[in-house]
Amino acid sequence: MNSGSIQSTSTQDRVIAKPKRRINGWLLAIPPVLLATGFFLWQQAGSHAGLVVPRQQVQMAIVQRGDLIRDIAAQGRIVAANAPTLYSQEAGQIEFFKQPGESVIAGELLARISSPALESLLQQQQAVLSVLQADAERSALQAREQQLDMEQVMNTAQVNLLAARRELQRAQQSIEMGVIRKLDFDVAQDRLTQAELEFDHASRKVELAKDKLTFEQQSRLQDIQRQGLVVAELSRKLQALDITAPVTGQLGNWLVEQQSHVLAGQMLLTVIDLSRYEAELHVAESYARDLLPGMAVEITVGNQQLSGQISYIAPEVRNNQVSARVRFADSEAQSLRQSQRVSARVLLEHKQDVLKIARGDFVASGGGRVAYQVLDNQAIKKPVELGALSVQWVEVLSGAVEGDQWIISNLAEFKDEARVNLN
Repeated sequence: MNSGSIQSTSTQDRVIAKPKRRINGWLLAIPPVLLATGFFLWQQAGSHAGLVVPRQQVQMAIVQRGDLIRDIAAQGRIVAANAPTLYSQEAGQIEFFKQPGESVIAGELLARISSPALESLLQQQQAVLSVLQADAERSALQAREQQLDMEQVMNTAQVNLLAARRELQRAQQSIEMGVIRKLDFDVAQDRLTQAELEFDHASRKVELAKDKLTFEQQSRLQDIQRQGLVVAELSRKLQALDITAPVTGQLGNWLVEQQSHVLAGQMLLTVIDLSRYEAELHVAESYARDLLPGMAVEITVGNQQLSGQISYIAPEVRNNQVSARVRFADSEAQSLRQSQRVSARVLLEHKQDVLKIARGDFVASGGGRVAYQVLDNQAIKKPVELGALSVQWVEVLSGAVEGDQWIISNLAEFKDEARVNLN
Protein backbone atom coordinates (compact mmCIF):
# COMPACT_ATOMS: atom_id res chain seq x y z
CA MET A 1 0.00 0.00 0.00
CA ASN A 2 1.35 3.21 -1.06
CA SER A 3 0.75 5.66 1.66
CA GLY A 4 1.55 8.68 -0.58
CA SER A 5 -1.43 8.29 -3.13
CA ILE A 6 -4.72 10.30 -2.78
CA GLN A 7 -7.96 8.47 -3.29
CA SER A 8 -10.60 10.06 -5.74
CA THR A 9 -14.14 11.01 -4.64
CA SER A 10 -15.81 9.49 -7.66
CA THR A 11 -17.25 6.78 -5.53
CA GLN A 12 -19.04 9.41 -3.44
CA ASP A 13 -20.66 11.47 -6.33
CA ARG A 14 -24.40 10.94 -7.26
CA VAL A 15 -26.21 12.23 -10.37
CA ILE A 16 -29.42 14.19 -9.54
CA ALA A 17 -31.99 14.51 -12.38
CA LYS A 18 -33.46 18.00 -13.17
CA PRO A 19 -37.07 18.17 -12.08
CA LYS A 20 -39.72 18.94 -14.81
CA ARG A 21 -41.98 22.05 -14.52
CA ARG A 22 -45.58 21.10 -14.04
CA ILE A 23 -48.32 23.05 -15.90
CA ASN A 24 -51.49 23.55 -13.97
CA GLY A 25 -54.41 21.83 -15.57
CA TRP A 26 -56.79 24.86 -15.18
CA LEU A 27 -54.56 26.99 -17.39
CA LEU A 28 -54.69 24.43 -20.21
CA ALA A 29 -58.44 24.39 -20.02
CA ILE A 30 -58.84 28.15 -21.00
CA PRO A 31 -59.68 28.66 -24.73
CA PRO A 32 -57.16 30.66 -26.77
CA VAL A 33 -59.75 33.37 -27.59
CA LEU A 34 -60.36 34.09 -23.95
CA LEU A 35 -56.67 34.15 -23.32
CA ALA A 36 -56.21 36.75 -26.07
CA THR A 37 -59.11 38.83 -24.73
CA GLY A 38 -57.70 38.70 -21.25
CA PHE A 39 -54.31 39.73 -22.50
CA PHE A 40 -55.94 42.73 -24.36
CA LEU A 41 -57.83 43.80 -21.26
CA TRP A 42 -54.65 43.42 -19.20
CA GLN A 43 -52.91 45.69 -21.69
CA GLN A 44 -55.76 48.20 -21.56
CA ALA A 45 -55.74 48.16 -17.82
CA GLY A 46 -52.03 48.64 -17.85
CA SER A 47 -52.33 51.66 -20.23
CA HIS A 48 -52.58 55.01 -18.58
CA ALA A 49 -53.73 58.50 -19.62
CA GLY A 50 -51.40 61.45 -19.65
CA LEU A 51 -54.10 63.97 -18.58
CA VAL A 52 -56.71 64.09 -15.84
CA VAL A 53 -59.85 66.25 -16.10
CA PRO A 54 -62.49 66.57 -13.35
CA ARG A 55 -65.70 64.90 -14.42
CA GLN A 56 -67.85 67.78 -13.19
CA GLN A 57 -66.14 70.15 -15.62
CA VAL A 58 -67.36 68.34 -18.73
CA GLN A 59 -70.79 67.80 -20.21
CA MET A 60 -71.87 64.41 -21.48
CA ALA A 61 -74.71 63.16 -23.65
CA ILE A 62 -75.98 59.86 -25.01
CA VAL A 63 -76.15 59.08 -28.72
CA GLN A 64 -79.82 58.55 -29.59
CA ARG A 65 -81.83 57.47 -32.59
CA GLY A 66 -84.79 59.53 -33.73
CA ASP A 67 -85.98 62.40 -35.91
CA LEU A 68 -83.85 65.50 -36.40
CA ILE A 69 -85.19 68.82 -37.58
CA ARG A 70 -82.41 70.93 -39.03
CA ASP A 71 -83.14 74.48 -37.99
CA ILE A 72 -81.49 77.76 -37.24
CA ALA A 73 -82.17 80.31 -34.55
CA ALA A 74 -82.64 83.98 -35.35
CA GLN A 75 -83.64 87.20 -33.67
CA GLY A 76 -85.82 89.95 -35.07
CA ARG A 77 -88.64 92.35 -34.48
CA ILE A 78 -92.26 92.88 -35.42
CA VAL A 79 -92.83 95.25 -38.31
CA ALA A 80 -95.95 96.37 -40.15
CA ALA A 81 -96.56 94.38 -43.29
CA ASN A 82 -97.62 97.58 -45.01
CA ALA A 83 -95.76 100.73 -43.95
CA PRO A 84 -95.53 103.00 -47.01
CA THR A 85 -93.12 105.91 -47.11
CA LEU A 86 -94.47 109.07 -48.73
CA TYR A 87 -92.24 111.23 -50.95
CA SER A 88 -92.30 114.79 -52.20
CA GLN A 89 -93.40 115.20 -55.81
CA GLU A 90 -92.08 118.74 -56.14
CA ALA A 91 -89.70 121.07 -54.38
CA GLY A 92 -91.20 123.46 -51.88
CA GLN A 93 -91.88 124.21 -48.23
CA ILE A 94 -93.68 121.52 -46.23
CA GLU A 95 -96.29 121.94 -43.52
CA PHE A 96 -97.37 118.94 -41.41
CA PHE A 97 -100.91 118.68 -40.04
CA LYS A 98 -100.47 115.43 -38.04
CA GLN A 99 -98.02 114.52 -35.31
CA PRO A 100 -96.10 111.19 -35.25
CA GLY A 101 -98.11 108.49 -33.47
CA GLU A 102 -101.53 109.96 -34.26
CA SER A 103 -104.13 107.76 -35.92
CA VAL A 104 -104.97 108.53 -39.53
CA ILE A 105 -107.68 107.53 -41.99
CA ALA A 106 -107.08 106.68 -45.63
CA GLY A 107 -107.35 109.87 -47.70
CA GLU A 108 -106.84 112.19 -44.73
CA LEU A 109 -104.62 115.24 -45.34
CA LEU A 110 -101.31 114.80 -43.52
CA ALA A 111 -99.12 117.55 -44.97
CA ARG A 112 -98.97 120.12 -47.75
CA ILE A 113 -96.09 121.43 -49.83
CA SER A 114 -96.31 124.98 -51.07
CA SER A 115 -94.71 125.54 -54.49
CA PRO A 116 -95.24 129.05 -55.92
CA ALA A 117 -93.22 128.15 -59.01
CA LEU A 118 -95.54 125.26 -59.84
CA GLU A 119 -98.64 127.36 -59.29
CA SER A 120 -97.25 130.08 -61.57
CA LEU A 121 -96.38 127.55 -64.26
CA LEU A 122 -99.89 126.12 -64.10
CA GLN A 123 -101.42 129.55 -64.55
CA GLN A 124 -99.16 130.24 -67.54
CA GLN A 125 -100.11 126.97 -69.22
CA GLN A 126 -103.78 127.59 -68.53
CA ALA A 127 -103.42 130.98 -70.27
CA VAL A 128 -101.78 129.28 -73.26
CA LEU A 129 -104.69 126.84 -73.38
CA SER A 130 -107.17 129.72 -73.36
CA VAL A 131 -105.31 131.41 -76.23
CA LEU A 132 -105.35 128.21 -78.28
CA GLN A 133 -109.06 127.78 -77.68
CA ALA A 134 -109.73 131.40 -78.72
CA ASP A 135 -107.57 131.01 -81.85
CA ALA A 136 -109.42 127.85 -82.73
CA GLU A 137 -112.78 129.60 -82.47
CA ARG A 138 -111.52 132.59 -84.49
CA SER A 139 -110.12 130.30 -87.15
CA ALA A 140 -113.39 128.43 -87.31
CA LEU A 141 -115.26 131.74 -87.95
CA GLN A 142 -112.78 132.74 -90.64
CA ALA A 143 -113.08 129.36 -92.28
CA ARG A 144 -116.85 129.61 -92.29
CA GLU A 145 -116.55 133.09 -93.89
CA GLN A 146 -114.22 131.74 -96.55
CA GLN A 147 -116.60 128.89 -97.14
CA LEU A 148 -119.49 131.33 -97.67
CA ASP A 149 -117.37 133.27 -100.19
CA MET A 150 -116.60 130.05 -102.04
CA GLU A 151 -120.29 129.13 -102.03
CA GLN A 152 -121.13 132.59 -103.41
CA VAL A 153 -118.65 132.10 -106.25
CA MET A 154 -120.14 128.67 -106.91
CA ASN A 155 -123.66 130.09 -106.91
CA THR A 156 -122.59 132.82 -109.36
CA ALA A 157 -121.03 130.17 -111.58
CA GLN A 158 -124.21 128.13 -111.38
CA VAL A 159 -126.32 131.16 -112.42
CA ASN A 160 -123.95 131.85 -115.29
CA LEU A 161 -124.21 128.21 -116.33
CA LEU A 162 -128.02 128.39 -116.40
CA ALA A 163 -127.89 131.62 -118.37
CA ALA A 164 -125.47 130.12 -120.88
CA ARG A 165 -127.73 127.14 -121.33
CA ARG A 166 -130.76 129.35 -122.00
CA GLU A 167 -128.77 131.53 -124.40
CA LEU A 168 -127.61 128.45 -126.30
CA GLN A 169 -131.18 127.20 -126.43
CA ARG A 170 -132.37 130.54 -127.92
CA ALA A 171 -129.47 130.51 -130.36
CA GLN A 172 -130.47 127.00 -131.43
CA GLN A 173 -134.00 128.14 -132.14
CA SER A 174 -132.83 131.29 -133.89
CA ILE A 175 -130.40 129.49 -136.18
CA GLU A 176 -133.13 127.05 -137.13
CA MET A 177 -135.32 130.02 -138.09
CA GLY A 178 -132.37 131.60 -139.88
CA VAL A 179 -132.50 134.69 -137.69
CA ILE A 180 -128.84 134.63 -136.50
CA ARG A 181 -125.62 133.69 -138.06
CA LYS A 182 -123.69 130.49 -137.45
CA LEU A 183 -120.97 132.54 -135.78
CA ASP A 184 -123.37 133.82 -133.12
CA PHE A 185 -124.50 130.22 -132.46
CA ASP A 186 -120.88 129.11 -131.98
CA VAL A 187 -120.31 131.97 -129.57
CA ALA A 188 -123.30 130.80 -127.47
CA GLN A 189 -121.89 127.28 -127.37
CA ASP A 190 -118.51 128.57 -126.23
CA ARG A 191 -120.12 130.60 -123.48
CA LEU A 192 -121.96 127.49 -122.26
CA THR A 193 -118.75 125.48 -122.19
CA GLN A 194 -117.01 128.28 -120.27
CA ALA A 195 -119.87 128.48 -117.78
CA GLU A 196 -119.74 124.72 -117.21
CA LEU A 197 -115.99 124.86 -116.56
CA GLU A 198 -116.37 127.78 -114.16
CA PHE A 199 -119.15 126.01 -112.26
CA ASP A 200 -117.11 122.79 -112.01
CA HIS A 201 -114.06 124.72 -110.77
CA ALA A 202 -116.14 126.61 -108.21
CA SER A 203 -117.66 123.34 -106.95
CA ARG A 204 -114.24 121.79 -106.44
CA LYS A 205 -112.95 124.91 -104.68
CA VAL A 206 -115.86 124.69 -102.27
CA GLU A 207 -115.13 121.03 -101.54
CA LEU A 208 -111.44 121.87 -101.04
CA ALA A 209 -112.35 124.68 -98.67
CA LYS A 210 -114.45 122.26 -96.64
CA ASP A 211 -111.59 119.76 -96.43
CA LYS A 212 -109.17 122.54 -95.46
CA LEU A 213 -111.53 123.75 -92.78
CA THR A 214 -111.87 120.24 -91.38
CA PHE A 215 -108.10 119.71 -91.35
CA GLU A 216 -107.40 123.05 -89.64
CA GLN A 217 -110.07 122.38 -87.06
CA GLN A 218 -108.60 118.94 -86.28
CA SER A 219 -105.08 120.39 -86.05
CA ARG A 220 -106.22 123.09 -83.67
CA LEU A 221 -108.14 120.54 -81.61
CA GLN A 222 -104.98 118.46 -81.33
CA ASP A 223 -103.04 121.52 -80.15
CA ILE A 224 -105.75 122.21 -77.60
CA GLN A 225 -105.76 118.59 -76.43
CA ARG A 226 -101.96 118.60 -76.13
CA GLN A 227 -102.02 121.78 -74.11
CA GLY A 228 -104.89 120.37 -72.07
CA LEU A 229 -102.70 117.40 -71.12
CA VAL A 230 -99.96 119.80 -70.00
CA VAL A 231 -102.43 121.67 -67.83
CA ALA A 232 -103.86 118.42 -66.45
CA GLU A 233 -100.39 117.15 -65.53
CA LEU A 234 -99.54 120.40 -63.78
CA SER A 235 -102.87 120.27 -61.97
CA ARG A 236 -102.08 116.70 -60.89
CA LYS A 237 -98.69 117.77 -59.60
CA LEU A 238 -100.29 120.65 -57.74
CA GLN A 239 -102.82 118.29 -56.18
CA ALA A 240 -99.98 115.89 -55.28
CA LEU A 241 -98.57 118.62 -53.07
CA ASP A 242 -101.33 117.64 -50.65
CA ILE A 243 -99.90 114.58 -48.90
CA THR A 244 -102.73 112.24 -47.90
CA ALA A 245 -102.74 108.95 -46.00
CA PRO A 246 -102.68 105.94 -48.37
CA VAL A 247 -103.96 103.55 -45.66
CA THR A 248 -105.80 103.70 -42.37
CA GLY A 249 -103.44 103.31 -39.45
CA GLN A 250 -100.92 105.44 -37.61
CA LEU A 251 -98.53 108.18 -38.63
CA GLY A 252 -95.00 106.89 -38.24
CA ASN A 253 -92.19 109.44 -38.24
CA TRP A 254 -91.50 112.76 -39.82
CA LEU A 255 -88.46 112.35 -42.02
CA VAL A 256 -87.95 116.13 -42.41
CA GLU A 257 -88.46 119.08 -40.12
CA GLN A 258 -91.64 121.15 -39.96
CA GLN A 259 -91.67 124.11 -42.40
CA SER A 260 -88.41 122.95 -43.99
CA HIS A 261 -87.61 123.15 -47.70
CA VAL A 262 -87.82 119.78 -49.42
CA LEU A 263 -86.64 118.60 -52.81
CA ALA A 264 -88.47 116.56 -55.41
CA GLY A 265 -88.25 112.85 -54.54
CA GLN A 266 -87.32 113.44 -50.89
CA MET A 267 -88.79 111.16 -48.19
CA LEU A 268 -91.30 112.99 -46.00
CA LEU A 269 -93.03 110.61 -43.59
CA THR A 270 -94.21 107.04 -43.06
CA VAL A 271 -97.69 105.66 -42.44
CA ILE A 272 -98.11 102.34 -40.61
CA ASP A 273 -100.94 99.97 -41.42
CA LEU A 274 -101.86 98.44 -38.05
CA SER A 275 -104.14 95.76 -39.51
CA ARG A 276 -101.37 93.29 -40.45
CA TYR A 277 -97.89 92.57 -39.11
CA GLU A 278 -94.86 90.56 -40.18
CA ALA A 279 -91.63 89.53 -38.47
CA GLU A 280 -88.32 90.81 -39.78
CA LEU A 281 -85.54 88.35 -38.94
CA HIS A 282 -81.77 88.76 -39.10
CA VAL A 283 -80.07 85.49 -40.05
CA ALA A 284 -76.33 84.86 -40.04
CA GLU A 285 -74.70 85.11 -43.46
CA SER A 286 -73.53 81.48 -43.30
CA TYR A 287 -77.15 80.31 -43.51
CA ALA A 288 -78.12 82.59 -46.38
CA ARG A 289 -77.98 79.78 -48.97
CA ASP A 290 -80.26 77.56 -46.89
CA LEU A 291 -83.11 80.08 -46.74
CA LEU A 292 -85.93 79.73 -49.23
CA PRO A 293 -89.33 81.43 -49.51
CA GLY A 294 -92.08 79.29 -48.05
CA MET A 295 -89.99 77.71 -45.26
CA ALA A 296 -91.84 77.20 -41.99
CA VAL A 297 -90.88 79.43 -39.06
CA GLU A 298 -91.78 79.22 -35.37
CA ILE A 299 -91.97 82.64 -33.75
CA THR A 300 -91.79 83.29 -30.00
CA VAL A 301 -93.08 86.66 -28.80
CA GLY A 302 -92.91 86.69 -25.02
CA ASN A 303 -95.06 83.73 -23.97
CA GLN A 304 -96.86 83.60 -27.30
CA GLN A 305 -96.02 80.98 -29.94
CA LEU A 306 -96.84 81.79 -33.57
CA SER A 307 -96.21 80.04 -36.85
CA GLY A 308 -95.50 81.52 -40.24
CA GLN A 309 -93.64 81.22 -43.50
CA ILE A 310 -90.76 83.12 -45.06
CA SER A 311 -92.25 85.50 -47.61
CA TYR A 312 -89.19 87.55 -48.61
CA ILE A 313 -85.40 87.22 -48.43
CA ALA A 314 -83.22 90.29 -48.93
CA PRO A 315 -80.87 90.01 -51.93
CA GLU A 316 -77.99 91.64 -50.06
CA VAL A 317 -75.95 91.03 -46.92
CA ARG A 318 -75.56 93.76 -44.33
CA ASN A 319 -73.32 93.53 -41.28
CA ASN A 320 -72.79 89.79 -41.97
CA GLN A 321 -76.54 89.17 -41.76
CA VAL A 322 -79.37 88.50 -44.18
CA SER A 323 -82.80 90.02 -43.61
CA ALA A 324 -85.91 87.88 -44.10
CA ARG A 325 -89.63 88.64 -43.74
CA VAL A 326 -92.02 86.14 -42.14
CA ARG A 327 -95.74 86.23 -42.85
CA PHE A 328 -97.88 84.98 -39.98
CA ALA A 329 -100.43 82.23 -40.48
CA ASP A 330 -102.21 82.62 -37.13
CA SER A 331 -105.07 84.96 -36.34
CA GLU A 332 -103.45 85.68 -32.97
CA ALA A 333 -100.94 87.85 -34.79
CA GLN A 334 -103.46 90.69 -34.52
CA SER A 335 -102.38 91.26 -30.91
CA LEU A 336 -98.80 92.10 -31.90
CA ARG A 337 -97.22 95.52 -31.61
CA GLN A 338 -94.77 97.38 -33.79
CA SER A 339 -91.05 96.82 -33.01
CA GLN A 340 -91.63 93.97 -30.50
CA ARG A 341 -88.57 91.72 -30.13
CA VAL A 342 -89.02 88.12 -31.24
CA SER A 343 -87.07 84.87 -31.28
CA ALA A 344 -87.47 82.60 -34.27
CA ARG A 345 -86.69 79.06 -35.30
CA VAL A 346 -86.47 78.50 -39.05
CA LEU A 347 -87.16 74.86 -39.97
CA LEU A 348 -84.81 73.97 -42.82
CA GLU A 349 -85.06 70.16 -43.08
CA HIS A 350 -86.73 67.20 -41.35
CA LYS A 351 -84.69 63.96 -41.16
CA GLN A 352 -86.20 60.76 -39.82
CA ASP A 353 -84.58 57.85 -37.93
CA VAL A 354 -81.01 59.16 -37.64
CA LEU A 355 -78.32 58.91 -34.97
CA LYS A 356 -78.10 62.17 -33.09
CA ILE A 357 -76.57 63.69 -30.01
CA ALA A 358 -77.15 66.90 -28.15
CA ARG A 359 -75.35 69.85 -29.70
CA GLY A 360 -72.42 71.31 -27.80
CA ASP A 361 -69.09 73.06 -28.16
CA PHE A 362 -67.42 69.79 -29.23
CA VAL A 363 -68.73 70.41 -32.77
CA ALA A 364 -66.62 73.52 -33.27
CA SER A 365 -63.65 72.58 -31.09
CA GLY A 366 -63.37 69.14 -32.70
CA GLY A 367 -63.91 70.42 -36.20
CA GLY A 368 -66.72 67.93 -36.71
CA ARG A 369 -64.17 65.13 -37.12
CA VAL A 370 -63.13 64.27 -33.56
CA ALA A 371 -65.09 63.27 -30.47
CA TYR A 372 -64.34 61.74 -27.05
CA GLN A 373 -66.31 58.69 -26.00
CA VAL A 374 -66.67 57.99 -22.28
CA LEU A 375 -65.74 54.42 -21.22
CA ASP A 376 -65.68 53.83 -17.46
CA ASN A 377 -63.60 56.68 -16.11
CA GLN A 378 -61.79 57.55 -19.31
CA ALA A 379 -62.54 59.71 -22.34
CA ILE A 380 -61.16 58.05 -25.46
CA LYS A 381 -60.53 60.04 -28.61
CA LYS A 382 -62.13 58.69 -31.78
CA PRO A 383 -62.68 59.85 -35.36
CA VAL A 384 -66.29 60.69 -36.21
CA GLU A 385 -68.29 62.23 -39.03
CA LEU A 386 -71.06 64.69 -38.24
CA GLY A 387 -73.95 65.67 -40.49
CA ALA A 388 -76.82 68.09 -40.18
CA LEU A 389 -76.90 70.61 -37.33
CA SER A 390 -79.93 71.95 -35.56
CA VAL A 391 -80.35 74.28 -32.63
CA GLN A 392 -80.43 71.32 -30.17
CA TRP A 393 -79.08 68.28 -32.03
CA VAL A 394 -76.21 67.09 -34.21
CA GLU A 395 -76.52 64.25 -36.70
CA VAL A 396 -73.87 61.52 -36.32
CA LEU A 397 -73.04 59.88 -39.66
CA SER A 398 -70.27 57.55 -38.49
CA GLY A 399 -68.16 56.73 -35.45
CA ALA A 400 -70.93 55.92 -32.97
CA VAL A 401 -73.70 53.49 -32.13
CA GLU A 402 -76.88 54.13 -30.24
CA GLY A 403 -76.23 54.36 -26.52
CA ASP A 404 -72.65 55.68 -26.70
CA GLN A 405 -71.77 58.40 -24.25
CA TRP A 406 -69.81 61.38 -25.58
CA ILE A 407 -68.23 64.50 -24.21
CA ILE A 408 -70.20 67.41 -25.76
CA SER A 409 -68.45 70.31 -24.05
CA ASN A 410 -65.39 72.14 -25.37
CA LEU A 411 -62.58 69.72 -26.24
CA ALA A 412 -59.79 72.27 -26.00
CA GLU A 413 -58.96 71.24 -22.41
CA PHE A 414 -58.33 67.64 -23.58
CA LYS A 415 -55.27 68.91 -25.52
CA ASP A 416 -55.79 66.34 -28.28
CA GLU A 417 -54.76 63.49 -25.94
CA ALA A 418 -55.74 59.96 -27.00
CA ARG A 419 -56.96 59.15 -23.47
CA VAL A 420 -58.05 61.41 -20.67
CA ASN A 421 -58.87 60.25 -17.15
CA LEU A 422 -62.07 61.55 -15.61
CA ASN A 423 -62.20 61.72 -11.83
